[in-house]
Amino acid sequence: MLSLSPTKPVLPPQAMPPTMPVVEGLPKDHHRLFMANLSGTEALALHKRFTLDFHADPDLEKITAEQAEFLYERGFLPEKIRLYGLGPDNVDLYLSDVQRWLTRLVNGSYSVVFNNKILFDQVFGKHCQVPRTIATFRNGRVVTHGKTWERVASGQSEPMILVAKPLGGGGGGGIYFIRIDKQHAVVETNDEKAPRFTVKCEQLGEMFGQQRVPFIVNEYVQQGDFSRRLYPLTVNTVRVLVVRDATTGKPYVVRAVLRVGNSESYPIDNFSLGGLSIEIDRETGRLGSAVAAAGKYSGKRWEEHPDTGEWIKGGFVPDWKAHMQALCDLFNKLPYLSYCGFDLILCDDGFVVLEGNSYSQVRLFQMHKPLLTDKGYVDFLEKNGLLYCKGALET
Repeated sequence: MLSLSPTKPVLPPQAMPPTMPVVEGLPKDHHRLFMANLSGTEALALHKRFTLDFHADPDLEKITAEQAEFLYERGFLPEKIRLYGLGPDNVDLYLSDVQRWLTRLVNGSYSVVFNNKILFDQVFGKHCQVPRTIATFRNGRVVTHGKTWERVASGQSEPMILVAKPLGGGGGGGIYFIRIDKQHAVVETNDEKAPRFTVKCEQLGEMFGQQRVPFIVNEYVQQGDFSRRLYPLTVNTVRVLVVRDATTGKPYVVRAVLRVGNSESYPIDNFSLGGLSIEIDRETGRLGSAVAAAGKYSGKRWEEHPDTGEWIKGGFVPDWKAHMQALCDLFNKLPYLSYCGFDLILCDDGFVVLEGNSYSQVRLFQMHKPLLTDKGYVDFLEKNGLLYCKGALET
């Protein structure tokens, strides 16, 4: 149980010790060797995307030309010096940005299940709890799922909360929280130009129908007491990276973090917008310290929530082992998937799978501990051709 605690000093950021061993089989400077041997149409296309992202990274102006060359040759974006404390002594421990992008190829054509939220609802909804779809909007047309949207649009709905977001992709952008109250709707977004506004319910359909991309409207999921106490103004989610064991094919939980919103990321818990990532021990559910990648809370490690004062480090996620068993059971029901970053909303009686990610962002994991210190994960990457290992050197 977490509880309020008197304010304690913030811990300074702690980079991983350069003496931490890389998993056996990975040669020194393996990232540079991997980049030099990159081939294949899809891999080279993703490398082009990396190049564009590299030159667009604001941190590029903050590093030397030598540092930029070092990072680019190894597939890391400039921000990783600031976020990881990356350098020659520890670079071999971390999954690179290019490798992270290439994980999107692991699930092959089945990645479409993650990239389209309607398919995700239909596929995963058969095996677990997912947010219920209310309506979708595309090219000015609306497709309703049940009668709920018709009642909302006609001003005849009971009070409720809805969530609207782009139908494809992820990243937390363009999310709308809609509070329905009789014939009016109060809308909150993460758009700085119009963070909060009120419209008539009958205007909602036109608003989403005019969006440049297709939109989906879902029911709002109420999080449980544990997550709510950390920061009640956002829905806080657990991100769990799950892969198939390279030998047995069984689900293997690589890493887990709890994402928690704050005054920087409001109204969502998005890590890229300044939300917190809290390390979770994958065996016990014990919480570590929290970090942020952006905003005023970045550059420090927090043992308590900076806005609410709720104590974090040393607490435990309730029913953690049961949650992980249920997640692994779900993964077993989808044998055609090999790699997924699951986003879970913890409820008082289980969890709701908010979405899955075929190439999960890894900053929120690696700011706590580098991924290539995990042998199970390294074995998985090697099996899928995403590492340059000793076997590759010998062929």
